[in-house]
Amino acid sequence: MKIVDLITVIGLIAGCALGAEPNPRDLVSQSILNYDKDWQAALDFTCTERDIAYDSSGHPKAVEISQIDVFKGTPYNRLIARDGHPLSLEEERKEDEKYQKMLNMREKETPDQRARRVRKYEEERQFLHEIPAAFDMKLFGSETVAGRPNYVIALTPKEDYVPKSKNARLFSSIEGKLWIDKQDVRWTQAEANVIDTISIGWVLARIGPGAHITMKQVKVDGDHWMPEEITVSGTARILLVKNRALGETVSYDNYKRVRPAPGIAAAKKR
Repeated sequence: MKIVDLITVIGLIAGCALGAEPNPRDLVSQSILNYDKDWQAALDFTCTERDIAYDSSGHPKAVEISQIDVFKGTPYNRLIARDGHPLSLEEERKEDEKYQKMLNMREKETPDQRARRVRKYEEERQFLHEIPAAFDMKLFGSETVAGRPNYVIALTPKEDYVPKSKNARLFSSIEGKLWIDKQDVRWTQAEANVIDTISIGWVLARIGPGAHITMKQVKVDGDHWMPEEITVSGTARILLVKNRALGETVSYDNYKRVRPAPGIAAAKKR
């Protein structure tokens, strides 16, 4: 699992919850169903991703900008700039080669291969459906976020929960606080704290207690909520030997719809 994927997973664990009624268990389930809809709708959009890594002093040490497009059912990230400058000719050549390789592979796929690739993408977040059983939840009143009323919710892991999927093992190591849009039953922002060591891979890295993750979402195209910013700070032990400060911010903007909404597409066919 890549660090950005882990950040995303942790943010979603902290953030996928609750909505218009103060019944945490039922609302968590509804919010996850809503998230599934937005996860699918994301395939109708392109966007720009900015990934900033920070050094131990908190200064930016690397900035990468990528364009995210969808090809034959799943997204593809293409690097377009680094550290405030366009790619060099050599870097651009390598990105072009990777891009063409991806296109060739997807063009040559059999229907079964394409179905497996799309299904894998769709199932990447299925473990989130374990959240209602994995956490205790408590409502802490309401706050206004970006002019919209939100519930404020706390999540704490259940000690006796046994995860059913591999990624759900993270649940026991995270507690969070979330802000949930009352009208749309989507999370607008979340804070998560690592309370027990999280392992990435077998011996690749371990993120220690005290790591802090925040995540924000934004309403796009009037109907869907998409990621806006994910940040992480803390300390990781790389290869179980070297301690390294973690500092990373991944932000998304320039969302553009490239496929019409299902209702609009159906109307055009009549």
